[in-house]
Amino acid sequence: MRQYFSLLLVLAVLITAGCVEDTTPKTTVTTVRTLVTTTVTTNTPVQTPATPPEEMAYLANVKCAVIDESVATYHCKGNLRIHSGAASHDLQVIARYPDNNTFKSGIMTLGGSNPISMPVILFADVKYQSQTPNYFINMDKTLYPVIWNGDSGTAWSNYTAT
Repeated sequence: MRQYFSLLLVLAVLITAGCVEDTTPKTTVTTVRTLVTTTVTTNTPVQTPATPPEEMAYLANVKCAVIDESVATYHCKGNLRIHSGAASHDLQVIARYPDNNTFKSGIMTLGGSNPISMPVILFADVKYQSQTPNYFINMDKTLYPVIWNGDSGTAWSNYTAT
């Protein structure tokens, strides 16, 4: 039995010796670094497009004159109109002269169950008789410039002069 044990031990050593690998690699591995390019985007804000100008109200046939009654008064009369609609709006006409002096009409409510057109009158100082003012319409506490075309003008929202 002793012989069988030695024989088994020799066979076990021979079998396991054939399965052992060499620890030194036979090939050398070289790593190649590759350059990776990335695009960096800058965080630039995008402009919000402005809403196009919209017609808010119309001022027409503004005629100015001096009336000599007991006191000479200078006044300008015209007609104020808005688009028809279900909502009512509070409107006021403002005349601004070159020296930045302003004169305002009374506040009137147009639209909704009210009329969409009414006469308007401004009382200015007599010294402005030969001057032409810039007109503005105050509609629901927002001021809109009036751009003239002949004897009628349009109050525009978001108006930018070209």
